[in-house]
Amino acid sequence: MRSKPTPVITSTVAQSTEQSQNTHITGTQDRIALSWFGRWFSRLQGSIGLNAHGITLPKGVTSIREANNQLLSWQQLDSPPLFEWRWLGATMTFRVKGAVYDIHFLGYRSTARCVKQVQRLWAAHHQQALLQFVSRVEHVIQVRYLRQSRLQAIQARVIREFERWLPWSENVALGDDIKTALRKLCTMHSWSDEGIDSLRENYVQQQLSTYGDFFAQVESNPLTDKQRRACVIDDDNNLLLAGAGTGKTSVMVGRAGYLVVSGQAQPADILLLAYGKKAASEMNERIQYTLATDDIKASTFHSLGLKIIAEVEGRKPSLSPWVNDDKAKNKWVQDTLEILIDQSAYRAQLFEYFSHYYYVQKSPFDFTSEGDYFAYLHDNDIRTLKGERVKSFGELYIANWLFKNGIEYGYEVNYEFDVANSDFSQYQPDFYLSEYGVYIEYYGIDERGNTATYVDNTAYHDGIKWKRELHKTRGTVCIELFYFQHKNAQLLPELERLLQAFDVVYSPLPDEAILATLHELNRVTELASLFSQLISLYKAACLDENGVEQMFVNAADSQQVRSAFALLRPIYDAYQQHLNTAREIDFEDMIATALRYVQQGQFTVPWRYIMVDEFQDISEPRARLVKALRDASGQGSSNTLASIFCVGDDWQAIYRFSGADVSLTTHFRDYFGSAAENTLDLTFRFNNQIGHVATQFISQNPAQLKKDLRSFVQVAQPGVSILRRGSQQGATIDEPSANATEQALTAIAMRYKADAGTVSRDDTSAVNSTSSRISVFLLARFWFQLPDQSTLGMLNAKYPSLHIECLSFHAAKGKEADCVVIMGMTKGQHGFPASKITPPLLEALLPKLEAYPFAEERRLFYVALTRAKNRVYVLADMSNVSPFVVELIEQASQANGANETNGVELAEFTTSLVQRLFADINCASCETGTLNEKSGKFGAFYGCTHFPLCTHTESGCVRCQSPMTRTRYIGFKVCLDASCGHSVPLCPECNGDMQLRQSARGAFWGCANYRGKEQPSCQHTVDQSALSLPADLVV
Repeated sequence: MRSKPTPVITSTVAQSTEQSQNTHITGTQDRIALSWFGRWFSRLQGSIGLNAHGITLPKGVTSIREANNQLLSWQQLDSPPLFEWRWLGATMTFRVKGAVYDIHFLGYRSTARCVKQVQRLWAAHHQQALLQFVSRVEHVIQVRYLRQSRLQAIQARVIREFERWLPWSENVALGDDIKTALRKLCTMHSWSDEGIDSLRENYVQQQLSTYGDFFAQVESNPLTDKQRRACVIDDDNNLLLAGAGTGKTSVMVGRAGYLVVSGQAQPADILLLAYGKKAASEMNERIQYTLATDDIKASTFHSLGLKIIAEVEGRKPSLSPWVNDDKAKNKWVQDTLEILIDQSAYRAQLFEYFSHYYYVQKSPFDFTSEGDYFAYLHDNDIRTLKGERVKSFGELYIANWLFKNGIEYGYEVNYEFDVANSDFSQYQPDFYLSEYGVYIEYYGIDERGNTATYVDNTAYHDGIKWKRELHKTRGTVCIELFYFQHKNAQLLPELERLLQAFDVVYSPLPDEAILATLHELNRVTELASLFSQLISLYKAACLDENGVEQMFVNAADSQQVRSAFALLRPIYDAYQQHLNTAREIDFEDMIATALRYVQQGQFTVPWRYIMVDEFQDISEPRARLVKALRDASGQGSSNTLASIFCVGDDWQAIYRFSGADVSLTTHFRDYFGSAAENTLDLTFRFNNQIGHVATQFISQNPAQLKKDLRSFVQVAQPGVSILRRGSQQGATIDEPSANATEQALTAIAMRYKADAGTVSRDDTSAVNSTSSRISVFLLARFWFQLPDQSTLGMLNAKYPSLHIECLSFHAAKGKEADCVVIMGMTKGQHGFPASKITPPLLEALLPKLEAYPFAEERRLFYVALTRAKNRVYVLADMSNVSPFVVELIEQASQANGANETNGVELAEFTTSLVQRLFADINCASCETGTLNEKSGKFGAFYGCTHFPLCTHTESGCVRCQSPMTRTRYIGFKVCLDASCGHSVPLCPECNGDMQLRQSARGAFWGCANYRGKEQPSCQHTVDQSALSLPADLVV
């Protein structure tokens, strides 16, 4: 057996030590002889020679190619040879370039005599390299931030040196300098995570001290501690999470200046990327003003792409004029679509798409309430080819099939016999084919007769029974179709089969008639606009045929995506052909081509520091280009990769619709690798009350990165005020403002007028003065929800102390005002959050949708809230209010003693009864609609906001005409006007109103749905004396 080898290392001492060692080993050459067994039985001849130059191998050793005339220099040996004593002689083991070699059968005495000498000779030739390495490491960690890549390289070398020098060096007399170096090597070998953090922190503190004056003067205000640290920390990959108003631009400018001032970079070493031309221009102005240099310039990703392409190809590419003209591009797409429609095959695909795949189909069984289902149908504007709203996708298919086959029909027209009475309106079958006298009813039940969970199954089947008996009694014909047939793709075949009995003549409409209808409904223009967007997204995705097929497989509705893509592909091919013919490129070409040149090594990356602004808005192709630039940067004179410094805020990621992927920020390390993540958490824009509301709101999504955002400005009063007022509510004696917008602007003007004499400008950031006006943003999700230019001009004239601007939420990003008025906070198709479904092909090409509902819309509202420095006014019509507003109101209601309002003010404005108690007047039928006051030929009543999908109505209080609620007390409907307090009992059988009636036996409560012998009829009654009222109710 082998005994444990003894590694040997000679320390690199001072030159005098090395000279004395060399003197000791000069003269006659020492030798290690063969053992008696080796001399007689091995192929080796002679002995091993040791001298100042290396080891002379005995004859017979032929397997070591590195040996020159049997001589191996000490430099060639990875570590000192190891010696092991065996029965037939000693064995010498050594490594050359990682390969292990053995020489056996060496003499015991000569080997033992030469072990220390071998170690000293090897050490004499390797000590200088160790001293230089240790010194270099000490120097690096003092003058540069210890990047992860540099740390890994150091640790790999430390491990290698440790194995070469230890533990054998502990038993060898070495000079003081090499002993010190070995102690430092041992310390490096045992570096812990805490120790590494300490090394980095020491460097940061040293830099902060050295360049403290620079950081104090680089911007108009001294940089904060966290801003300064963000400038100094320089790992391979760096993510700075900069909350709204925390000074991210100051860090971008400060970091660029610091790199140059500290000598770590020349201006040409820095690549600074901004999101758009305007942002790049503003950054350049800031750099010029603060750093007094034109040498550092910000550029956009597109200008970067042009630079790379021009340098590789020797000429600047021609840009398509469409890159800056969406209207022209959209028109070209629509013209191309019209040309393709002239082709019969394409036209047939188009009609099939609009008939069956234009909408994202959902089953009524997918919803938890009828109101949610109705809201989906309404918000997504589900209409037939004739433009009619329908109540189900089954009805949509039936209507479109009848229309395309030229069969005249009426949708929900009155039944030919009058069957209405005082309690029920006229019966309206789903379809009526007047030419053939045939009615069609589509019933929403499955194979087992089940209805959706929110539908009263018994009542629904009673209704089916009543209709069947009615048709039988009146002698009319009714075809019955069912949901389960639609689900199993048997609906239209079954309809066609049943119509055969009535000799229905098919007269398929000419294509021109169908096209005319599609144009009338604006469907072709909408599709062209969608395709214009899809061209860019599809091109940016760089999908091959396998990728396209995978896109179909992953789609929620594969067939729908296939149908849309089949229409898109010819337009995309024509678009590419147009660019090729014109020898032009678009933005997607710029990024893709630049990326290819970088990855293939055709472009030499000159930058060592890559800085990216607004990183939360980056798309994957652009992130891929940044990563490629980093990975290719070490191929020049320096083998060190460029560092990436990305500044962004995942709380403000609002551009998914254009391809931005927030996961690149929230999962930064997964994409770029090990990274340093830092946060700017002190905002100079909005006060603590606005910050509290906004932070609590955005933090409801657990996927958002956690931040403790603090405000520089501290105030005691709430920062968000909710103005609850009906959209149709005009001026009154108590409130002379014509509408909610003017009411909010009046409040702003009055607030600043009152504060002007007592509050300094430093406290409010915008007290009215002769030199300035209070800046006010009117913000909304969509531009059309804002005042037009004429109205805006009148508002500015009416409120001379205010400077009022209108902006969409997206356009307001990066801006700020003293006060903000948020409008358009409704539900519905153009509500907020927007509930309209994204077209499936568009969804398939966008970054993966986040699991949390309305995650991006929530961030968009956060952006709107955080544009204000002093106060936010949220306008809300509570009869159709956004759930985001409801959330803010609930936030205020959860206030505790420490924070009385949770930052939300509800009492600044007088609020009407209906606006205050909106939750109490929900529709009892569909559950999610709200009862609004309406007028009819029989007077005022309250109807559901989901009308005509939901036809539920209720009368007001018979005493005061105020709305009544069913939610306050179980079994009673109560007037919302507290001064009235009138109540009506509800029928426990059918939930209808009870009416006080008289009989021979006395007064009793009878159900209002009592019909006598007519059906359906509710027979429930309660003796007046037996009715138990809650103590505070009045009948």
